[in-house]
Amino acid sequence: MFFQKFQRFMLGRYGTDTLSFFLLGLGLVLTFCGSLFFWPLTLLADAVYIYSIFRMFSRNIPARQREYYAFLKVWNPALKWLRFQKRKFLDRKYYRYFRCPNCKQDLRAPRGKGKIEVTCQKCHNVFTTKT
Repeated sequence: MFFQKFQRFMLGRYGTDTLSFFLLGLGLVLTFCGSLFFWPLTLLADAVYIYSIFRMFSRNIPARQREYYAFLKVWNPALKWLRFQKRKFLDRKYYRYFRCPNCKQDLRAPRGKGKIEVTCQKCHNVFTTKT
């Protein structure tokens, strides 16, 4: 009964997306830091919570989508970089990561092979590196 009423209420409203969840997580972090270190951070956390709820219940869907796409332009490269750093950390025992001096492409080679000659797959630059 309550679920059906809530579904009817949410018809035509924006709902949740990755930005909403990010804002809720940011609010949790700010609340925690505010309770431990500097109390005005809790006020900022409250503002973040209110904005997140406003976004979820908003009927102005095109404006919320523009906000979301602007967020994704920043979020996706950051997430890609974090995933690459995680991959480098997990592979640190078996591979050495380095950059091509010409095009800055990220490359990897097996560890323990000594000095090797590497050909970049992107720009076909040949250079020597130590693994």
